[in-house]
Amino acid sequence: MPLLPPSVLGRPCVMQAVVLTRRIFAAWYVRSAADIIRERASLDVVKEMEKDAAWKPIDISAELKGVAGSDSHFGYRTISKVLPLAYSWTGDLKTAQQLVAAKAPVDRLPRAGTSVPVLALVDYISECTNGHPGLIHGGMTAIIAHSSMSLAAALNTPRSAGAVVSKSLNMDYRKPIRTGQFVKIFAWLYKCEQGQMTAAVHFYSPCGQMLVEAISDLEISKQN
Repeated sequence: MPLLPPSVLGRPCVMQAVVLTRRIFAAWYVRSAADIIRERASLDVVKEMEKDAAWKPIDISAELKGVAGSDSHFGYRTISKVLPLAYSWTGDLKTAQQLVAAKAPVDRLPRAGTSVPVLALVDYISECTNGHPGLIHGGMTAIIAHSSMSLAAALNTPRSAGAVVSKSLNMDYRKPIRTGQFVKIFAWLYKCEQGQMTAAVHFYSPCGQMLVEAISDLEISKQN
């Protein structure tokens, strides 16, 4: 039996109180940055990339300087407080193509032209990103996807060429993403011609289930 009858729960003031209570609880439950970083370091996927010399650690803060609007990427300044752990695949192109194909067998994406480096991220989905309780807000998912593809483009573009600017973003939400968990993200370019690029990104759960895929058209904004 519910604590309050439906006739009471339906009142606007009561609904506002319920929403406020949920937000207060979410704010109280947010994990500390130190706790997130400690658990992330213990993940098998992180240990595997640490052991493989072809995965090169990336300083996201430095690399995002080549992306327009870098302060807003990954929601770092306002929401997450902890930037993702990032690596780039610096090995051969054939292995990069196999990596992407193995992790993301999506028929409508072109198979040729996979970029090296391929970007891999391990990100913690903060409790502060709730849309529906316990699930990440779709808009926050789009921010992470956009940030990941922009970063992949920046890694494949000389810094002197100019800033990476996004022109379009198409999202395909496959499965709900729960807050309070880690996700693994792959992002890469499959087209790059005269400053015009097309990037793809895929999100995976800790057990390897695809959660989200997205495609973005980007370009290089020439520096004056």
